Amino acid sequence: MVCGGRFQIMKFPLGSASLLVGAVVGYLTGVNALGRAGQTSVDGKWMQGGVNAKDASALYAIGHFRQEGRLPPSHTALYFTRTVDDDGGALRSGCTYELNGPQPAARWWSITIEPPGGGVKTTFTARDAVLSGDDQFTLALSRRASPGNWLAVPDIGTLQVALVLNEPYPLTKASTLVLPGIKRLGCE
Repeated sequence: MVCGGRFQIMKFPLGSASLLVGAVVGYLTGVNALGRAGQTSVDGKWMQGGVNAKDASALYAIGHFRQEGRLPPSHTALYFTRTVDDDGGALRSGCTYELNGPQPAARWWSITIEPPGGGVKTTFTARDAVLSGDDQFTLALSRRASPGNWLAVPDIGTLQVALVLNEPYPLTKASTLVLPGIKRLGCE
């Protein structure tokens, strides 16, 4: 606005506040989307994560993995996470669990224990597994060594179990993907 040959700047205190509120709301919406992007419930206990490049939330899904310090899974991998046992109780490092189910149907697979959100982790892979003849797979999750398949649980409080199936075998119309259960055996 020109007034007497001089420019005057109009102050809009309400405009600055609106910009600030908009920026905060946008940031919180983005953080919320990162937390949920790429995650879908499989059976109420296992969550499947992945990135579909054609999905409108792909950018947020990639951000979800990177926020936790991970690379997004490849297009030939299935990625699952779980934070509760079969009874719905939170997974904790002071407890012993048995992960049991059919042998993972993939060329290569891994099971990792870590705190939710990433951090110190331990991993058990297909290379380490001793499989039974009945196509069932059992893995002890415990601080203390256990005979058979055992994955050491770090002293980290609450746990997250991640299962990665690389190049899973194709499912037939009669079959479905069956994920292992996690049964709490006891706590210290």
